[in-house]
Amino acid sequence: MTSETAAPGAGPRGRILVVEGGAGRSPRRFPPRSGRPAPALSVILAAISPQVLLAADAVDTVHLPAATDAAGVLAHLRATVRHPGPVLVHLGGHLVRNRRTGSAELDLGSTRLPWQTLVDELRLRPVETASLVIADLSADEDVLPPLRVVPSPLGNGLPLWAAVSPDPQQVGTFTRALVETLHGGRPGADGALTPEQLHQQVHSVLRPEVLLVASHSAGQQIFRNTARRLDPAPGVGSGSGPDIPPFDTPPLPADPPTVHLAVAEGAEVAAVDDTADAAAEAAADDDYQQAIGVIVAAADAGEHARAASFARELEREAFAAHGPDAEPSLKVRQVRAHVSRLAGEQAEAAQLYREVALSLLRTRGADDQETRQATANAEACWRAIEDDAEAHRLGRDLLALRRDVPDPRRLRAVEKHLARLDDSTTPAR
Repeated sequence: MTSETAAPGAGPRGRILVVEGGAGRSPRRFPPRSGRPAPALSVILAAISPQVLLAADAVDTVHLPAATDAAGVLAHLRATVRHPGPVLVHLGGHLVRNRRTGSAELDLGSTRLPWQTLVDELRLRPVETASLVIADLSADEDVLPPLRVVPSPLGNGLPLWAAVSPDPQQVGTFTRALVETLHGGRPGADGALTPEQLHQQVHSVLRPEVLLVASHSAGQQIFRNTARRLDPAPGVGSGSGPDIPPFDTPPLPADPPTVHLAVAEGAEVAAVDDTADAAAEAAADDDYQQAIGVIVAAADAGEHARAASFARELEREAFAAHGPDAEPSLKVRQVRAHVSRLAGEQAEAAQLYREVALSLLRTRGADDQETRQATANAEACWRAIEDDAEAHRLGRDLLALRRDVPDPRRLRAVEKHLARLDDSTTPAR
């Protein structure tokens, strides 16, 4: 039986660990090439707020894109297991068979992580602490048959909700279905949802040959219910701004998520600081605070078109009232970038963050913390652009910005990434 005390906001800070492994032998989509962030799960998961994926008002996210180092993954897994609050681990990749032991292993390209290691580590979590492993996987032909028995050994001792496909091209379908289901929520249900409340809707879009494993505890309220009707924030729909009706999503938490984009071995990735993005309204003028709250909450609920339209209108209003370099204008522009990033429009987000960084560079200088963070956000979004030609087109501007906001390590990383783009976009002779 569920209760209001189990709803979001009642518990401690949550932790999400996202591990993106390699692909099988079919045409490579995930990751597309060595050293690049895998676009499939990264883009899908970027469309949902961490506080929806794990029902807590404050959530830390650790993301290991294109993970290749089993020891590094294990270190982050152990740190996550020790976290005292609710935990969600999202695994993506391909399962292979250990020829000596016959057991399943997660293929990380140059290394492998035995599935039993995941089980052994997660067993250390207290039973009463909310824990869930979501696995969106493919598998070699010789791996699947032993896993199809009931109950599947894949979930033995593990709080698991998994979809394992024989086709590596289907990796991401399960995650996309889950995200879309969470965007709709369940009208009339409690403020937080259990995985079993979502099983039928998520499973209905998967192919018949996909192996489904659900070995998690029943009744654990893991996800936020975005369809729960809550009172609109004070001031919404009033004043001089456009009349935006309330929507079914919780208000932005007072303590927004801090996102740490961890780096897998061999990768050079900057971090987008969601504290600066999603909480931009905290530093904006009171005249814009409510409007920015509406925009961010709409974007986190998946209403990207609506959020983007309102953000553009608010930006025009801020520019007209204060000028393009004023603090309220820059905060609204950062919110526009945040919305673009959640919508998967990484090129637009990179350009917007770059414009903010250039403005701050002119007015505050290269050593200012906000200048440095806006530059880092622009770089991170640029790296997430899937279209190499588009990323190459913006690369020189990002390189120039990074030279103006000195950080020798990041400058070398940008130069290396741009060199890879030069190689990938240069026609073969």
